[in-house]
Amino acid sequence: MITKSKLLEIKQKWDKLEKTINIPIKVQLVKEIISLLDSEEYYEETADYLDTTTLKLRHYTILSLLDDEKFKVLLSLASGNLDLCFLFYRFPEDDLNLFIKTFKRVSSVEKLVALAADRLDELSLNWKVEEDNPWIAQLQQLDTDVWAALADDSTKWIDFKPSQTKKLKRFSTHPNQTPETWKWLYDLCLKKYSQGLISEKNYKGIKVQHHVEIIKTLSLN
Repeated sequence: MITKSKLLEIKQKWDKLEKTINIPIKVQLVKEIISLLDSEEYYEETADYLDTTTLKLRHYTILSLLDDEKFKVLLSLASGNLDLCFLFYRFPEDDLNLFIKTFKRVSSVEKLVALAADRLDELSLNWKVEEDNPWIAQLQQLDTDVWAALADDSTKWIDFKPSQTKKLKRFSTHPNQTPETWKWLYDLCLKKYSQGLISEKNYKGIKVQHHVEIIKTLSLN
């Protein structure tokens, strides 16, 4: 059981945390509050005393482990809001930069929290898709010119419809395809490799560079 005196000390710092707008002081207070908790077994009791949630205390615990400078940067980007700061911490850097650029005109912190949470849910789904289908990431790393060149090749493939060539060419101009569409491309590469239509060298013995890159990426040889 956490002592009464420690709860009072945490409460004093918690009240200061809710009132201050100074970023460095907020960072310092979060770290001091978490250091006083000692163990997660006190979270529920402490949360009740502070009229907050154990989830918020866990989020603050994670933020408290950041180095001061990173914590300050994220908190500044979140306009001092710790809930939004925690969401920003969970973003990959590139996605965070894109999110901030896209929603920089949104002035409501509450709306930003909701938007950030929704975006993280979308990213989680994408990560799950990539985890279940690792070849998607492998194909995505190829230069888009590879798909433009393969689309040109496809015009000579027997029984390959112009609509399929058009679908293939879209990977060179619109790489943000659905997992189902990437699966179509993956299956297509496997099929054309098995048919000898994707090969390291053409019938003249000349290296076909975009074929080589596909074969290497998918470890087909």
